[in-house]
Amino acid sequence: MNWRFTIISRRMALILCCTLGIAGCGSSAEPDNKSSSGAGSSSGTTAEAPSGNDEIVIAMLPKLTTIAYFEACRVGAEQAVADLNANGVKVKLIYDGPSENSGSEQTKFIDTWIRQKVDAICVAPNQPKTMKRFVQKAHDAGIKFLTWDSDAEESGRDLMITQVDEEVLGHMLIEDLAAQMGEEGEWAIAIASLDAHNLNSWRRIAEARALEKYPRLTLVNTVVTEEDENLARQRVQTLLNAHPQLKGILAFDSNSVPGAAEAIKSAGKSGLVALTGNSTPGKMKPYIDEGVLQSFYLWDPRELGNLTIRLAVAMVQGKTIEPGQEYPGHRPLVFSSKDSKTVILSDPIRFTKENIDQYDFGF
Repeated sequence: MNWRFTIISRRMALILCCTLGIAGCGSSAEPDNKSSSGAGSSSGTTAEAPSGNDEIVIAMLPKLTTIAYFEACRVGAEQAVADLNANGVKVKLIYDGPSENSGSEQTKFIDTWIRQKVDAICVAPNQPKTMKRFVQKAHDAGIKFLTWDSDAEESGRDLMITQVDEEVLGHMLIEDLAAQMGEEGEWAIAIASLDAHNLNSWRRIAEARALEKYPRLTLVNTVVTEEDENLARQRVQTLLNAHPQLKGILAFDSNSVPGAAEAIKSAGKSGLVALTGNSTPGKMKPYIDEGVLQSFYLWDPRELGNLTIRLAVAMVQGKTIEPGQEYPGHRPLVFSSKDSKTVILSDPIRFTKENIDQYDFGF
């Protein structure tokens, strides 16, 4: 296990224990209210407008606030702020967002933060194609604009912090599934959205790899689960009924994987229908232990939130972000070979029954 994961896990587990749990945020963002959303911050993190002093105000927007993955990102972001303040850099974090998978609700938060003249906005966009005009508005106001978790490539954003190299993960996912299927048979996809850049980059890479390397695999269906674990369970149940010869499912997000696992378990097809994808260890450990699936993948979301804040602050300070730079708790910066403005957080972690107990991400 990477020592950085161990150190961060111990420090951040203390913070997570103090967290009051995941609470949905309001869906409106009133410009005259000092709250970032008109309903208050879901995390208890201050959401007041900038105070006009030398404090750096970073606004961070997840896809939605009601799942453990983005709660873990918030914990990492708060740890970065605490560390920076302890070292004399005055930083205020606004962490807020919609309680449902909605691009239009996200834009209300962005508009409010631009009017409040925060120093940087960090967005995990639900609808990447809508981001370009908001990036321009932010830049016109002198605000740095970063994407994280999911990108908006054509938006003009200043920097993207991505979890893993998309080709590496896409190839690992389909090769793992193919191996479990004996490299032949029907397979299907479960995915939260057909808009999210990260999920669909991995999906397209996996599909292309399957066509190139595994000609005896047949993709029979793609079901959209809308960031809803129960809906994922229902749609995968329908999928299993419609395709009785199905041998594998590739699920790309933290709700689709447990939803698909529960559907496989309920259908009595554990060990008969292979499943892998991206999800959180706390949610998936029971299914791993029961043999519903052999493996799944992730990175440490707390590290993603943490690094995003550190790089946003550095950009506001006018610092150049370059390969090889080191930030506390992270490996030296690695950039994408395809985009000089995309930082790659880490390598994917493959969780199995043999190693899952080594990782305590606190969720």
